[in-house]
Amino acid sequence: MKLLVSGIVVYFLLFAHDSAAFSTVSPSSSRSYEIIKSASSLKDPITGEPSSLVFPDVGLSNTSGSSNGSDNTKKSLVVLLPQLGEFDSSEYCEFLIAAEKSLAENAIDLKVIGIGDTTAAQKFCDFTGLSSNVLLIDPDATLHKELNLYAGPTNLSIPDGVSDGVLKFFLRQLPGGVPDDEPNKLRPTALAWLRYNAMCAGIGAPGTLREILRGYFGDKQAPERFRDDDVVKAGFIEIGPGVGPTKIGPLSYNQWFSDEKGYQRPVELATVRLKNMVEVLTQWDDYVTNVDTIPQRGATYLFDADGTELYSYQSRGVLTYSETMPRPLAFLAPYIGETIARNPLGLKDNGGGELTRGRGILKPVGKAMGFLSFLFKLENKLQAKLFGAEDLDFAAARKEIENTISNNKIVIYTYGLSPFSSETSEVLDEIGAEYVNVELGLEWFLLDKEKSTIRAELLDMTGQSSLPHVFINGKHIGGLFTGTPDALFPGLAGLKESGELQKMIAGTYSDGGGGNPATTNEPEKTAVA
Repeated sequence: MKLLVSGIVVYFLLFAHDSAAFSTVSPSSSRSYEIIKSASSLKDPITGEPSSLVFPDVGLSNTSGSSNGSDNTKKSLVVLLPQLGEFDSSEYCEFLIAAEKSLAENAIDLKVIGIGDTTAAQKFCDFTGLSSNVLLIDPDATLHKELNLYAGPTNLSIPDGVSDGVLKFFLRQLPGGVPDDEPNKLRPTALAWLRYNAMCAGIGAPGTLREILRGYFGDKQAPERFRDDDVVKAGFIEIGPGVGPTKIGPLSYNQWFSDEKGYQRPVELATVRLKNMVEVLTQWDDYVTNVDTIPQRGATYLFDADGTELYSYQSRGVLTYSETMPRPLAFLAPYIGETIARNPLGLKDNGGGELTRGRGILKPVGKAMGFLSFLFKLENKLQAKLFGAEDLDFAAARKEIENTISNNKIVIYTYGLSPFSSETSEVLDEIGAEYVNVELGLEWFLLDKEKSTIRAELLDMTGQSSLPHVFINGKHIGGLFTGTPDALFPGLAGLKESGELQKMIAGTYSDGGGGNPATTNEPEKTAVA
């Protein structure tokens, strides 16, 4: 009798539930693996026909000869995106595409699943460069829901007392507008947008506000994000090529951080996101086919061949598609190596380098003060004349300046209380340069006749109206952030960023034309610091 009961139990364990004993799934496979493998809602991105995610066979090994210290068993990287028209999706896929070769070399099979239809899939692949061979679509986010992925702050709801008219007004302000001829869709659509907008404001979306701010303020822990030839156009705004040139209608200027290299600079990531946003908003109806799923977030899974979950991360915010946003693929380092995992785009990545002086808030402030240059020029000369300076005084001042800069390799003229002056000294100290600091006084309004006359003569000789002034090898190279009027030199900080400052000090710098000595710089437009 006991044998009979034992046999029934064994039979039940082996053959019940659709004869699961005959499947190739390992007993150690994870719940997520099982759900994804059995998903029935997935469709082919080209035909729209039902499809499924095929995992590599158990025991299939890496034959490429590259393993980066991990075992050679075939693995699967499964990335569930939110809407294909979501900012997260194109941004994340840029990294995945860049790492695709390394993934293949290390026996990691990439599969991407996004919310959308065939039109959205085609647009997405064309824009990002993602191959349709690695993409599957989940039109209604069914798999996302089966995996219990985050769908926004579901505790938020629309009170019954809010009229349809109010909801329609709300939706008219948003992409897609009011659902056409589908009154039953009005409230679900409004609710989806309510939850998504709440997430954008950081409500029920941990990490979202921090990530938005990181896009604008930059990140020393992340590599550069914008290529030198990238250009973004959004209406009357054009940014690029690179992070510097910017046009807003008829106004053109260069971003103050454009000469800095080796880290994610201010507004650099925000510019990438602007490019992605323009792509989606100009083709909204093609990209977003199910507005109800707008709040739905995605996830990343790395499975071994037997279904063991090696890594997983579920997003709970907007623009938080990775656990380590400064380096979204860092979790792959044990499998594809540190170099590609930490910087798949291969852009400059040294944290901005060891030489960090001449950056920060002083830089935009110094450049902005250039708009006041004409006032400084007027005040400069007027102050010396009010002290009674005459031609002989100006001639003596010029001779003193010429003697000082000819007898010393590096000379700076500064104010004792000026943060721009003190930062100039810090830049030179940082690179170990020896220099002569001629401090004219604590500030411009505290100068006496002699020092006012020297300051006025510096203006006549260089065209620069305010301090600090920097001379190297007898040449005027501007101020801290201000370049020379002839644009031959970008100022001390700019030369440091390009590496040319170090060459000038070492005597290996060549300006291609011998440079302009300080005495021949024509007075012109430049200003402060």
